[in-house]
Amino acid sequence: MTCNYALLSQVVSSSGLSPGWPPMMMATAAMAASSCDRGDTRKKLQITVVFLVRTLLLACIIARGVLALIRVAFRVAVVAPARSLVAVAGAAFSAVNARCAWCLEQAALGRSCTGTVLGDAVVGAMASSWRLLLQGITSLVFLCARGADEYVRPPPSPLVLTAHGKPASHPQQVHISMVGEKNMRISWVTDDLNAPSVVEYGTSPGKYTASATGDHTTYRYFLYKSGAIHHATIGPLEASTTYHYRCGKAGDEFTLRTPPARLPVEFVVVGDLGQTKWTASTLSHIGGGGGDYDVLLLPGDLSYADLYQPRWDTYGRLVEPLASARPWMVTQGNHEVEKIPLVEPHAFKAYNARWRMPFDAGASPSGSNLYYSFDVAGGAVHVVMLGSYAGYAAGSAQHRWLRRDLAGVDRAKTAFLLALVHAPWYNTNEAHQGEGERMRRAMESLLYEARVDVVFAGHVHAYERFTRIYDNEADSRGPMYITIGDGGNREGLALKFIKGHKSAHLSEFREASFGHGRLRILNETSAVWTWHRNDDQFATVRDEVWLHSLAAGEPAATVASAAGGGGGHPADEL
Repeated sequence: MTCNYALLSQVVSSSGLSPGWPPMMMATAAMAASSCDRGDTRKKLQITVVFLVRTLLLACIIARGVLALIRVAFRVAVVAPARSLVAVAGAAFSAVNARCAWCLEQAALGRSCTGTVLGDAVVGAMASSWRLLLQGITSLVFLCARGADEYVRPPPSPLVLTAHGKPASHPQQVHISMVGEKNMRISWVTDDLNAPSVVEYGTSPGKYTASATGDHTTYRYFLYKSGAIHHATIGPLEASTTYHYRCGKAGDEFTLRTPPARLPVEFVVVGDLGQTKWTASTLSHIGGGGGDYDVLLLPGDLSYADLYQPRWDTYGRLVEPLASARPWMVTQGNHEVEKIPLVEPHAFKAYNARWRMPFDAGASPSGSNLYYSFDVAGGAVHVVMLGSYAGYAAGSAQHRWLRRDLAGVDRAKTAFLLALVHAPWYNTNEAHQGEGERMRRAMESLLYEARVDVVFAGHVHAYERFTRIYDNEADSRGPMYITIGDGGNREGLALKFIKGHKSAHLSEFREASFGHGRLRILNETSAVWTWHRNDDQFATVRDEVWLHSLAAGEPAATVASAAGGGGGHPADEL
């Protein structure tokens, strides 16, 4: 229509009629011509914009294609060869590491690797150098991952690396744990990944009247791959009964004894165990001169593998004689975390695979292997295993579970209530000052309201016993706090206590020595705690205290004694 107005104007002009046109018609023609010009400008602008947009889109498509070609070329030229190189390096590393480990095991068993004395000496030196190199690298990575420790510890003790010289299908690293009060989980490792996850058992040696089939798992950690880790639950079992069992239908026969169905019951408590000569001394005192027991409680820091996974295997073999005979109930410590940013982002990989606890059993399953609870002696004792390195703030899964678990405890039936953590809530040692404070603030009131009798902790490599406490003050209705992180770890003892510490007046006994503790619950009202120092020739009782159950009403004054008689050991004497 606009173009018709323009044509009309041209016709009018060319015909010479415009002077005779009325002014109104001339104005109308001029406006029509101006409108036509604006319409053409808009159309040109639209065409230009569309062209630019299409050009930009085409450029983006071309750029994406070029980037895709570059990516493909990079993968072909760089990534694929790099992966192949890593795979070859990993295979070579695994072969060398396996051979060196075999040579070290043969030397530990007194066997020859080469058939000649000179060859054995050369190969042994090379294998030892390889092991030292790997340990140095992993220790350096561990220190970088966890940061510098402000506490300088004494020189470490030599490691005790327990060799394995049995066939691949034979069980090793056997340990047991309670699953409810009538069942027991048997855990073991085989080098043979196809070995059956079967446990045969009975009350007479060599005569197995029952069997149970479980499952197995493996895990990878950097270039390490574990053997088959088996778990099978046997039962129901009779209380206070000795059972003989065999794992995987091969190898040695083991013997276990189930805990009693009623009081009395005895617990061994030991933390920060490791695998050194000090550890070996502790284990010998627990299993030998220290007398018998029913259940072992370990508040974290087991193997001190610290990223070097073969140490989990040597640790399992070291503790097998005791851990296969009595249930070992453990919780995690900082040395079980083993998390490396980007390389190994998942924490507790080895711990969760090897040391499976009854977190999915009992009256209040927690849903996490890092914290759980269980009953002993027909429910007369309830034990809560807490996770210092799992979420514990109000509203966290662990905090909600703990509230439910403690609410379900009937103190009319449960004479003693025990709790274990790794990082101590009260501590007068220079090492690890304040590391358990946030957890204490989050959970202490829950334990106090439930009338928990004793809280055991590790982490600090010394022994310390506090009076009954609540919120940094002596309170006869609060738990007794005991730090027992002196099992024998490779980092050595934490020798320095702070005399002027704000909690020093609450600390009744402390000493920087290796040892273990025993809690014997005699009846519904009374128990006795003893700490056995093992850097003497025998497991000498160095500290002893009697406890009155908080479920039985207001406790009487505790009676403490130390070696040599005459009252408790002075808190400021080492």
